[in-house]
Amino acid sequence: MATWAGKKGLLIPLFLLVSLVLNIFALILPFLQINEALHSTVIYSLPHSVKLMWEHKLYAVSLLILGFSIIFPFVKLISLNLAWFVPWDAKRRSTFIHLVELLGKWSFMDIFVVILLLALTSNQAFIHSKIHIGVYFFIGAISLSMVLSQVIYSLAQKMERDASPPVTHDAKRHWLIIENIYLGWTVPVLTFIAIAALLEALHAPFLKISQFLLASHSYSISETASVLHDNGQIVLYVVMAGTLAIIPIARLILLMFTWIVPMKIKTHIWMNGLTEGMSRWSMLDVFGLALFLVTTEGKDLVKTEIQPGLYVVLVAIGLCYFLGFLAFALHKAMVRSEVTIEAN
Repeated sequence: MATWAGKKGLLIPLFLLVSLVLNIFALILPFLQINEALHSTVIYSLPHSVKLMWEHKLYAVSLLILGFSIIFPFVKLISLNLAWFVPWDAKRRSTFIHLVELLGKWSFMDIFVVILLLALTSNQAFIHSKIHIGVYFFIGAISLSMVLSQVIYSLAQKMERDASPPVTHDAKRHWLIIENIYLGWTVPVLTFIAIAALLEALHAPFLKISQFLLASHSYSISETASVLHDNGQIVLYVVMAGTLAIIPIARLILLMFTWIVPMKIKTHIWMNGLTEGMSRWSMLDVFGLALFLVTTEGKDLVKTEIQPGLYVVLVAIGLCYFLGFLAFALHKAMVRSEVTIEAN
């Protein structure tokens, strides 16, 4: 790919190096501080955060953070470098990069665990936590690697198209809502329901503190974001608002627009790629896993009770996943059908 991209691709290795440096700093710089009554203040780096979770018997949390936040980012950077510099079959390269790209957002799970811990220990007299600069290096490293993987994947797809026989599409406009009379209508309906579920998930309380000597607060996504904003954690607030509200809702609106407005095949393909790219930054599923782990295993740190809002979040996640799968399958069938007609 480096040879194919030429001078236009010179910045890719540079940004991969920058992401590597940011990851290294994220590992060695202070990450999280816990102040607990009758205990000395402890400042943890990212590896020490894994140790903290393990010591509090949060075994699944610690292992997932180790895998997705410490090991995988370096594996991902190595993979992207291999894809960029090593000659591969175009289709295999695209498939490999796509797999790496799909897993990229799960590195944010640690950030959501930190966000939940910050919220649970906010405005408490006997326990308090705050983040340090390592968190910002980590967010920068993961965000940059996600952008780079999307760029490299787009270039790999272009290489694959260049290596394949050219495909032309006619100027006919396709209206996906009636393209498949039996299933086409389901996507807009499910999109509307998914938007409603997502809006409800943003405000439904999913967690309540139930520990002696701690204030019994209830938390929803919007309330957690408000805590971050009020405490001056603007970067984490932007991450939470962007990945759990703005981008997911924008993606659903864009999907509905694509489905109810007649478009040419090329436009449909471009819009489908855009919504797929936005799904990489829609992290309600990542937040849901972090929330599940904290509610099930976090009782040794802060005791909590599950609220009905947790099930609303799970429903919203399930709807978004099913909707994405259905829309992708129907869209792919439509494009394949159109190409087959042309070939005949």
